[in-house]
Amino acid sequence: IPSKIIKNGNLSSLQLESIAYANLRFSKRLPDGKRYGFFIGDGAGMGKGRQLAGIIAQQIGQGNLKHVWISVSNDLRFDAERDLNDVGAGQVTVLPMNKQDYKPLRLDRGVIFSTYASLISASKEKVKRKRIDQLVTWCGGEKFQGCIMFDESHKAKNLFASGSGAKPTKVGQAVLEIQRLLPNARIVYCSATGASEPRHFGYMERLGLWGSHPGAPFPNFEVFLDEVESRGVGMMELVAMHLKQQGALVCRALSFKNCTFELIDGVMDAHVERVYDRAAEIWD
Repeated sequence: IPSKIIKNGNLSSLQLESIAYANLRFSKRLPDGKRYGFFIGDGAGMGKGRQLAGIIAQQIGQGNLKHVWISVSNDLRFDAERDLNDVGAGQVTVLPMNKQDYKPLRLDRGVIFSTYASLISASKEKVKRKRIDQLVTWCGGEKFQGCIMFDESHKAKNLFASGSGAKPTKVGQAVLEIQRLLPNARIVYCSATGASEPRHFGYMERLGLWGSHPGAPFPNFEVFLDEVESRGVGMMELVAMHLKQQGALVCRALSFKNCTFELIDGVMDAHVERVYDRAAEIWD
């Protein structure tokens, strides 16, 4: 990252901390050879998008010139471009996936921006061509060492749905599939609400919470799910503490110190009452 970006304060010390932790995490490997991932669980207002952009900028500086940014809305591409520009990577091309056909992507270097909806889409031909296959081909398969940014990653949390007869979501399956097809990718999960239940961790294979490697608390996901669900919220807190201790998670929130508020009674006039009554008729 250019030194002037840091001197100008474009990245806060907490945002730089995330970038440093992520880079350290990427240097480690799971027993099956896959690269460890990183989880940004900061609350609203901490600048999670800026942190994702900073990680990409840092990787570009190391020579990794292809990256993938997946989020919930096509409009968020403009926020991604703004954040990349603010961290000194404004020269990087951000290509919207939804504007491309299903032919091989013509971009030698840059960021492919996709929504989760685009990730699970396919052509309408008899022999369907899938977006996820197109994306993996552009990345270069197992050789790919760039970043896969799962912004608002909670969209994949229902990979292991609860309830009898419940099926996994297509988004959850696609998020898991692309991680397995790109074992050397630098995976970042980013969400303020990434996992409110133990089963929501199912798509986050790269955190190393289960497996045969030293330091893994559980042998597989099924055991993890059973053990954590049976022990409640306290066990979830221990999982978070373990991830922080391993350098796999940052989870900060803005302080409300010195914040004040005032309760004000709003009195409707005749016009506002009419507007409210008309709106209420929708539900009548």
